[in-house]
Amino acid sequence: MDKKMVKEMLDGAKEKDYIEIISKMTLQSPNTEKAVIDWCRNNNEKHKNKAVEVELGNLWKEAREIISDFNAYGGGPEWNEDKACDNLWKMDGLVKENNISWDIRSIILDEMLEEFYEGNSGFEDILIEVGESFCKNKEEKRYLADALSKGRGYYGKYAAGLYLQIGDDEQYLKTELGNLEYGSDYVRIAEYFEEKGDRLKASDYIWEGMEKCRGKLDELIDYAAPIYMKERNDAQLQRLYQIAVKTKWDINISAIAKHLYRYARQLKDYEKKKEMLMLILDTCEKGEVKNWFETCKKELTAEDWQKEYENILDKINRKNHKLYLDICMETGREKIVLKDIQNAIHSYDYWDVDYNQYFSSRLAKKYPDEILELYWKDVNELIRVSNNNRYKTAAGLLKHIKGIMRENGQKLQWVSLFEEFKDKNKRKKKFIAMLKGL
Repeated sequence: MDKKMVKEMLDGAKEKDYIEIISKMTLQSPNTEKAVIDWCRNNNEKHKNKAVEVELGNLWKEAREIISDFNAYGGGPEWNEDKACDNLWKMDGLVKENNISWDIRSIILDEMLEEFYEGNSGFEDILIEVGESFCKNKEEKRYLADALSKGRGYYGKYAAGLYLQIGDDEQYLKTELGNLEYGSDYVRIAEYFEEKGDRLKASDYIWEGMEKCRGKLDELIDYAAPIYMKERNDAQLQRLYQIAVKTKWDINISAIAKHLYRYARQLKDYEKKKEMLMLILDTCEKGEVKNWFETCKKELTAEDWQKEYENILDKINRKNHKLYLDICMETGREKIVLKDIQNAIHSYDYWDVDYNQYFSSRLAKKYPDEILELYWKDVNELIRVSNNNRYKTAAGLLKHIKGIMRENGQKLQWVSLFEEFKDKNKRKKKFIAMLKGL
């Protein structure tokens, strides 16, 4: 019905009749209810908050149905996930922008926590993030912290953070100390005592973490080492080093080695600096190797650089083979690279050492025959399996083959070989179609 017909049909209706009709419509149509809520929020200042509360409840009702299903089945459709997240962020905005009573907020927060405790939906993080927005003062934050502190692990630590926010040091310590597990946990408690001026207690927790924590020690080392370097406390630095080495984990050894390298530089202890640089090359992350290689080049004496060069290359080869081959290319050792890619089993993807002909395209100028042989071999291997991606890669290699042969005065040979190749593989019609223009 259009507006004119509605007006005619409701001619003579009283206010109570309009309310009765609209009320029934809102029960049957979410769109009608939303229209009433939007009108109230924009035009009725007196009852604006009521409209917001109804909207908040509706958003949560819809989100909860989805989250509850996700908890029951351990997941669900992506569009439902997006809808629930969208609703939760809208709820977050409503509670931040409006003065909604704690009575209303706490009821929804309790239901959010019920779904959170189920712990099988994948919505746990967003439920707690939005849930914290529901808590606007100290007592409300305490309410959430008390609920979360019943558990251990990440959310127990989250609760500890909330206690710290509201200035409840006693509950913070009780909760934090009950959740000491990883190096970062021990660092956090050490930082707390450091801020309180209790350096001794901070140090005690660092050493306790070095002995007891689960997993890597790099955060503990990064916290403690600069302090001991500033104090020139060689004994404690050596203690950190011994514990790190004992773990046999590269990440721990690399962490202390980097600090001891800087310490040796401060003390102008060349031999110690050199020792730590060699250790860092053995233990650092793959992505760091190039920087530390350059550092060695700058920091070592010319005599030591020459003496250690092969050893350094060997370390780099073990850590970052592609970087090793790059260095070989830059230092006139192209034969090593050629032999490597000739002997490699090619996967023709990002992990392939010669991905996108990274090395072979450069080697082609010096070793055209060898690279042509390699490319033809790869082309034939690629088209052995009927696959569009493999076909595209093979077509790309043929383009490279054509370019190399032309640069080396082999235009006629290319035409002959290419025609022979197409004839041999004429049944691979999809692949042959890709070769138009070659």
